[in-house]
Amino acid sequence: MDHFEDIRRTVATYVEGMARGDRAALARAFHPKAASIGHFGGGLEWDGVEKFIASCEAEAIPADAPVPPHEIESIVVAGDTAVVRVVNVWAGLDFRDTLNLLYHEGRWQIVAKVFLHLT
Repeated sequence: MDHFEDIRRTVATYVEGMARGDRAALARAFHPKAASIGHFGGGLEWDGVEKFIASCEAEAIPADAPVPPHEIESIVVAGDTAVVRVVNVWAGLDFRDTLNLLYHEGRWQIVAKVFLHLT
């Protein structure tokens, strides 16, 4: 099994799902108990996956628009856990996300996302 390729696919599903506001894609990428955490707009956001998905739906790009590019900076795998650093664009803003993934029920799932809004 190529864990790195499976992880890259999960990250691509996350980035595309986030950009398109695709609830089904985001539900595949995230564990249902996942959290999205970081400072934004002067405050701390600590949201469950449902609130995060709702915000992606609200900020979705048009269906005919290209998905903004992303860059995976690093992937570290240790057993059934992984940490991915990815730079991406969401709602026209640049972010560096640290994604914690767990291999569970036969697939890699994001269990926590800690984001940094790049200025």
